Amino acid sequence: MNTEEKQVLDWVEACKTGDRKSQEALYKYFYPNFIPVCMSYVENNDDAIDIYNRAFLKIFNSLNTFENRGVFAAWARRIMVNTALDFLRSNKRTQFQTILEEAHEVCFDDNIISDLTSNEILSLFRFLPPAQRMVINLFIVEGNSHAEIAEELGISVGTSKWHLNQARKLIQTKIYDLGILTR
Repeated sequence: MNTEEKQVLDWVEACKTGDRKSQEALYKYFYPNFIPVCMSYVENNDDAIDIYNRAFLKIFNSLNTFENRGVFAAWARRIMVNTALDFLRSNKRTQFQTILEEAHEVCFDDNIISDLTSNEILSLFRFLPPAQRMVINLFIVEGNSHAEIAEELGISVGTSKWHLNQARKLIQTKIYDLGILTR
């Protein structure tokens, strides 16, 4: 365990006792890493900050369930993603359409994204409609399968595939429109 991980675990233990300075330190420490996660699910910064705050409230209220059997950042990130999904569901901003069970794959090189900066990727994802943004985040960023996405969002596997493919089409078009790649 490196020094940073030990510091995080020390803050976590202090937070369990209600130590406000440790809560603030933990909140500020993860902000640069987790706010982009929140921003990738919503269109504006205010909503991203709202999600971040809601997630940290859940994290602080759930710290006693964290048993130090894994990396705290991964545990907290999962809460962050679930909070983003809950936020989108509760605001009814995401409408999933019932699509045929099988969607045809769009030819898209996911490695193109690895050549982009995080700001470019974030702006591309934020351009997407909410349903497509959620699916592509869960599939590409979080690494979930279509079956896992379908279960998480209450949609069919085909609908998940359709939203992923639509997102890929839109991102590909946007990449060309922005001149990141030429045809």
